[in-house]
Amino acid sequence: MQSKLYKTSLALGVLLLVIFVLFAQQAYAGDGFFSNFKKFSKHTYAGPFEISKHNRKDAKEKLINNFAELEQALSVQLIVQDLQVDVPTEIVSFNPDATLNQAKSGDDNSLVASVSREGLRTVMKQNFNSLTFSEAEVETIAAQIEVQLRSGIMPQQVYVANYIPELYEQNQVIASAIYEADELAKGLRLLMDDLDGLEIQPNSSFSFSEYLEGKESASATDLQMTIMASLLYKAALQTNWIMDERNISTELPAGVEPGFEAAINRKLDLDFQFTNPNQTVFTIRTDWTGSQLELSIEGLPFVHSYDTEVEKITKYDPKKVIRYSAFVNAGAIEVVDKGKKGMEVAVKRNVMLNGSLEEIEDVSVDFYAPQPIIERHSLEKVVEKVPDSNVESNSGTTDGNTSGNGSTDNPSNSSNGNGSTSPNSGGSGSDGNLGSGSKGSGSSNGSDASNSNGSGTKDDVKYDYDKGGNLIKVDKNGNPID
Repeated sequence: MQSKLYKTSLALGVLLLVIFVLFAQQAYAGDGFFSNFKKFSKHTYAGPFEISKHNRKDAKEKLINNFAELEQALSVQLIVQDLQVDVPTEIVSFNPDATLNQAKSGDDNSLVASVSREGLRTVMKQNFNSLTFSEAEVETIAAQIEVQLRSGIMPQQVYVANYIPELYEQNQVIASAIYEADELAKGLRLLMDDLDGLEIQPNSSFSFSEYLEGKESASATDLQMTIMASLLYKAALQTNWIMDERNISTELPAGVEPGFEAAINRKLDLDFQFTNPNQTVFTIRTDWTGSQLELSIEGLPFVHSYDTEVEKITKYDPKKVIRYSAFVNAGAIEVVDKGKKGMEVAVKRNVMLNGSLEEIEDVSVDFYAPQPIIERHSLEKVVEKVPDSNVESNSGTTDGNTSGNGSTDNPSNSSNGNGSTSPNSGGSGSDGNLGSGSKGSGSSNGSDASNSNGSGTKDDVKYDYDKGGNLIKVDKNGNPID
């Protein structure tokens, strides 16, 4: 009897011990039978999803629904230079069981997600075909995506170059510009030396004037700085860099290509500035080959290509300005300034992806005003003596034609509204004629420009000034008439 009681007590003790161990090991969120009775305490989260006061079974059902919605709203971008690629939902999955297994009651817990390595490899190969990725590099990117998905917050961006330093070994010349000159001035040589090897850091802005401040090349002239800044500007347009400030001069400097000037004027505080929006470093290189100054940009190649070109150049003739002076001999004309034609330059950029046109961007429209022709004339007019024989021959009329010397302001010259004139308008030139070349037959056929019925087509022609200050014909809508 005593032995039986001892065995019963021992079995009961073992059972209690097992129950105690189960509770101690599994606590609130462990797997097993008892976990379905215990609930997570207050302030328990799995990612952005609250599972407080839920037992494991209910929490799992809730997370399954939450994960389904999260996968629909998935927004993860792989970024290499200027291209962002969305990670497909099909290669990403969230695991509710693994999430609950590591969850601690009363804490903010991470989500557990997995990324298909094979699917990711296909995405990277299709979209970044200019680069090569090893199996280890694909594994690295997949693991990083899983880490960033732990928060469950969208969107997420993965900058590939940050996690694969080997990509920098694929650096190459991605942009260049050339300035031709017979010889290299000292100022340009100093600018070349200071700019050569300059690194443009990720997500940073660059100021041409600020960078050269305090350097030996600061002794270069504004014109020389403009030439170098223009080269950098033309090369930068072949990238996705953002142009923050760029100016032009009143006159295009010699040797600078129209549409690509970046003027530097320290007195007027005119600068050239841009921003590198990428996560990679770029290096500026300069070189002199004997007749050409070349500026190039080295870095990780872009996925897009940027083809910048001058779309249109419009020239404008200068107008003439006449000044009168008592110091100029009668009949003489002095040319003070020969003037210069004006110019308007439109630049556009074609953004290409894998040989296909994606976008056409309007880059700039530069206008250089024409410089007027300035002449100095004498205050005295030259009086030409007319031979007497010519005067006598011009005093009469022949066949009713009026004289070229007749007055045109004779009050007897009037219109009756039908295009006919008074008979008194004919006759000799001294009695009032219609002007040189007009017939004095006493009536007109109504096609005369003074016709009051408005039947003439010239009423639609108007005059305006172009950008060069020249008088041009325009139609009623203001469009130039060739």
